[in-house]
Amino acid sequence: MLRHFPESTKVVFFDLEYYVPVEDRTRKAPSSMKFSPYLPGHKILGGTFQTYLPMTNDLRPPVQIWEWTAGSEKRVLEEILALLKCEWKGLERGDRGSLILCGIGISHSDVPALLAKMNMSLVDLPTRIYDYLCGCRQIDLSTATYCQFSSKMRYFSYPKSKAMLYNKYLAEPANVASGTSVWDDYETGRLSAIEARTQLEVDHTVSIYKRMFDIRRETEGIVARLKKLQKLGVIPPYIPKSANGDADGLAADASTDALES
Repeated sequence: MLRHFPESTKVVFFDLEYYVPVEDRTRKAPSSMKFSPYLPGHKILGGTFQTYLPMTNDLRPPVQIWEWTAGSEKRVLEEILALLKCEWKGLERGDRGSLILCGIGISHSDVPALLAKMNMSLVDLPTRIYDYLCGCRQIDLSTATYCQFSSKMRYFSYPKSKAMLYNKYLAEPANVASGTSVWDDYETGRLSAIEARTQLEVDHTVSIYKRMFDIRRETEGIVARLKKLQKLGVIPPYIPKSANGDADGLAADASTDALES
């Protein structure tokens, strides 16, 4: 049985950056992914990690881990694993809370890449790497949010792109630079640009995460008001069920005058 301990649960927001050698940037793969942890020269450069305590709304200072400060990719992986081990302290028994990883596309790319690279680099025993990394629960915002998007296809779902998330959830949607720009920055030594980009992406991830909950509360509030109007006989008894979390769509199903009243 899954048990929840909200008071001690922690969310680690993070974003990784990768490097792909020039000769592999046009390689054929079933997906559009160019990076592979198993190909020579492909590297995890590092990333930004920021721990959040949801019950107290406490966002701790970010931690940046990079190859150019750590000294090597292996050292980057060791520091990332050490960070996870530190965040797991006090939660190891499994009955004191959960450690959650949160980001955009992390279940598709980041977590599998870390698992493969850590095992290949022998940063710890495979069982310990698996426990500390894959023992974390995951909130991948590319999939956790799709029911808040309107869709005419009844049972079809598909992960949302970063651009779609930015346009829906950020007050001022930002331009989404391609991850491939990091390759040029790395080769030309613009390392501070990579650090700034990754911190900004984590900031955006936190904002999207919080806005997702805000929209849910707004929608629940509208549904509660509509149900009250139903009981009063102001609107018809049937309200179409909405799966997209779109408050405007729900409001459109009711009389404007009734809602204003």
